[in-house]
Amino acid sequence: MSRKLDVELKGGMYTFMSLKLYTGDIDKIDQLIADKVQQAPGFFKDTPVVVDLTDLDVAEVSVNTSALLERIRRHKLVPIVASVVNKSGQLAEEVALPLIEGVARRAKPAEAKEKAVKKEPRRAVSLAGAGYESADDTAEGDLSGSSEFDESQASNTSTGSMSVGAVDSTDIEVDAELEPMSAQEVQYIVKQPQLMTRPVRSGQQVYARDTDLIVMGQVGPGAEVIADNHIHIYGPLRGRALCGVSGNTEARIFCSSLEAELVSVAGNYRVLEAIPEDLRGKPAQIWLDQERLNIEPL
Repeated sequence: MSRKLDVELKGGMYTFMSLKLYTGDIDKIDQLIADKVQQAPGFFKDTPVVVDLTDLDVAEVSVNTSALLERIRRHKLVPIVASVVNKSGQLAEEVALPLIEGVARRAKPAEAKEKAVKKEPRRAVSLAGAGYESADDTAEGDLSGSSEFDESQASNTSTGSMSVGAVDSTDIEVDAELEPMSAQEVQYIVKQPQLMTRPVRSGQQVYARDTDLIVMGQVGPGAEVIADNHIHIYGPLRGRALCGVSGNTEARIFCSSLEAELVSVAGNYRVLEAIPEDLRGKPAQIWLDQERLNIEPL
C-alpha cells in the first residue's frame, strides 16, 4: 500500500490578474484602479494580482512602492508578486514583494528604431488577466477551485504548408539588412483546441493555454473558463468566461445561452447586471472593438 505524501512541491499554471503600470503618479494610479474596481467590486475583492513594473523599470521612472502597495490593498486587491526587468535594479530593491523577471513592451529610446506608424495612446494602468506559473497546485482567492488542464494537449499539434506569393515592393518596407525572399513554402503549426466533454462545475477553473477552449456542456455558477484564444460553450454559460487573457484582442466568446456572472475579452469585462435583458438566456457572441466590449445575438 503506497503512502500518501504529506508535502508535495511541483509546478502548475494559474491565471492571475496583472496590474500593469505605465506611470509612477500614485494618485493617478489610485483613481484609475478605483474606477475599474467599482464596476465589479465582488469580482475584484481579494483577487491576487501581479504588479507589473516592467515599463517603469525600463524607463527608470521613480515610484513610491510602499505607497503604491498600500493603495492597491486599499481597493481589496492582493499584490502577491512584482514583475521587473532588472532584479538588481532600484525598483526591485524598493518593492516589498517577491520578484519575477518580465519583459517590457516598450523598447528603450536608444534602442528603438524610428517608425512612421501612428500609435494609439497608452493607458496609465492596465488591469487584465495573465497566465503565470506557480509552485503550487491550488490557486487561492477569487480564482480558487480545481484547475483542469490537459498537458497532453499542449503538444497535440498539426503541421501544414502555405504558399507565399509575390507582393508589390511599394506596399512594404524592406530592412536593408535582409535579403529579398522569393515565393516559397513555409511550415506553420496549428495547436488543437482544448476540449471539455463534461460540464464545468461550480468551483472549477479550466484554462486553455495558447489555444481555444471548447466546452460541450454547461459552465455552472461559480465556475470559471479561461483561454488565451476563443471560448466556445455549447450549453448555458452561468459562471465566468475570460478569453484573450494573454492579450489577444481578437479572441471571442461564443455560447448557447448567455447567463454569465462575468464575461471578459483581453481584460475588458462586463458583469451580469450590465448585460442587456434581451440577450440573457440567448445564444450570443462577445468580442472586443477598440476596448469596447460588444455582445450580439448569434
